[in-house]
Amino acid sequence: MKRIILAAGMAVAVLGMPGAMDIEAVSGRFGVAIVNNGSGLGAASPVVNTLGGSAILSFSKGFFLSLQPGLDLFWTNYEWSDGRAVPTETETGGGNNAFVVGFLFDVPLTATIRFNERLGGAASVGTAFLFRASFASDTTDQILSSIASYLWSDGRWFYPSASLRFDVYLQQNFTFAMGIRGFLPIFNAWSGNDNFWDEGILHVTMAMLVGLQ
Repeated sequence: MKRIILAAGMAVAVLGMPGAMDIEAVSGRFGVAIVNNGSGLGAASPVVNTLGGSAILSFSKGFFLSLQPGLDLFWTNYEWSDGRAVPTETETGGGNNAFVVGFLFDVPLTATIRFNERLGGAASVGTAFLFRASFASDTTDQILSSIASYLWSDGRWFYPSASLRFDVYLQQNFTFAMGIRGFLPIFNAWSGNDNFWDEGILHVTMAMLVGLQ
């Protein structure tokens, strides 16, 4: 719970950062994320549904760069295997199954371009934080604690991010957007994991942006 409160505090800090940035637009989105399981243990790489939203914070009106902090929610199951937490099937039993909810908070610097009256796009790079809460699901307290500790250790909550987005301007203040986002598991550079891409995330989204100005 303390970590979730910390995440919320970070979001408030970003939205209230100095410079009086204006909220130009907000969005709601849903999507599908693939969480790479390169461990050879547990289940195949889980494909999970996501729900989330973001805000567009402009430095100045009409400027092509903006901050677009967003938060996405997803959930999957993990088991404890060979000294680490790995994705597992929902049906896994035997006291070795944790239900894990992920809160993916991303703060990308975004460059937006408009091709014509109807079409546009955006590219971004940023820093993301994956805050995960673990709950018992046919799981002993000891296994649940081990899974939670593993997911929070060695910086496994830190992901540099990059994304591309295609925008369709429907009418004034309403834009449909399709995007693809990648989250790099850079913590594998120091965590001792031989598979650098293990736990990387690929995220495909569809969103509706609503302008506020």
